[in-house]
Amino acid sequence: MDNTQKFSGKAQDYRQSRPSYSREMFTCLRDQFGVIPGSLAADVGSGTGILTRQLLEMGIKVFAVEPNADMRRLAEQDLGLIDGFVSVDATAEDTNLPDQCVDFIFAASAFHWFDPVAFKAECERILKPGGRVFLIWNESQFPDEIKRERQAIYEKYVPGQVTPSRMKKDKEGGEGVFFDGQMTALRFPNPICYDKNRFIGRALSSSYSLTESDEHFEVYLADLGALFDRFALDGVITEAQETVLYFKAE
Repeated sequence: MDNTQKFSGKAQDYRQSRPSYSREMFTCLRDQFGVIPGSLAADVGSGTGILTRQLLEMGIKVFAVEPNADMRRLAEQDLGLIDGFVSVDATAEDTNLPDQCVDFIFAASAFHWFDPVAFKAECERILKPGGRVFLIWNESQFPDEIKRERQAIYEKYVPGQVTPSRMKKDKEGGEGVFFDGQMTALRFPNPICYDKNRFIGRALSSSYSLTESDEHFEVYLADLGALFDRFALDGVITEAQETVLYFKAE
């Protein structure tokens, strides 16, 4: 399947269950890197607009570049009336943005879907002189027992698909190559509390997840729910998640 279509039909779950990014990171972006009101940014692979919204709240004008129609439509519904929001139907490798038009480029939980060589060339084209690219992920800090059992559920129902452990392995090193071996990473605490609906929705929002049309969907949901029940305390699982900001050292 074309990477741009992997989240079709999953946009609602993505919007409702995926966490935002650490507020401490945005303070760092402002104070250390000059991401300030009036800056122009491209949020590439912007999805349902999670990072876009947080940048808009800083007073940044954001070109939200997203090729998936379902994801882009929700972002437009949620953010369309906010000053500075510009929705762009395009890919990371061909953003349709003018040359040297943005101060900053962000890719949040998206870079692993891009062609890194073509994306790098596109960044060089649309960045203003002295501009920066930031790659961002929320990195899971679930206890190992939950990770193992959740991974077993994924592998039971979607064998051979790109599940979290494989995706992490495929991603490792990619950021460093993109930044010419001069990458630096900063980490910011970003804990998240999951109730049962959000825990299940987080799984359903993944590119490899089953959908309602799949034969085993109901038992898949039941297994995810049972996993939540085994580890929840007072109806909640708290994950000590981190937001990680990658950029080129200078």
